[in-house]
Amino acid sequence: MKKWIISILVIGIGIVLWQSISTYQSATSSLKQDERRATQLAYELSDITKVEQIDIYRGTTFYMIVQGLTASDETIVIWIDEEEKIVETKNSSDGIPREEVLNYLQTDRNPQKIHSISLAMENNLPLWEIKFTDAANRYNLYYITFEKGEFFQRITF
Repeated sequence: MKKWIISILVIGIGIVLWQSISTYQSATSSLKQDERRATQLAYELSDITKVEQIDIYRGTTFYMIVQGLTASDETIVIWIDEEEKIVETKNSSDGIPREEVLNYLQTDRNPQKIHSISLAMENNLPLWEIKFTDAANRYNLYYITFEKGEFFQRITF
């Protein structure tokens, strides 16, 4: 009887582990596929010759945002929509550098942990998205404009 219980437990743990790995691979393969497509489109549709950073944004509309170097060593950022068309192109120097984005975070939420800083777009406006957990352990999405760092929107869960 004891062997049966151990066998059932081992099989059950194996099934749970297998399903967990399968779910994880399924979730990450979509992101990797989007990143590969963004790289391909950046080379095809823009002057980018070397991709440096890719951000995938799933807000009210899906965007692939690619930052890269041109042949003349300029760093540009392109926003590609779900129809695979470039909707915005900016020189990186026209916006706030990723490293300085946190300086523009003005909130009473008291960020405890920064999860990510990435490029986004809402209402055809290039944005920075800051994801963080506040002192009350709430998950926050904080948006500032790409060029000036002005507050755009905050969403708290």
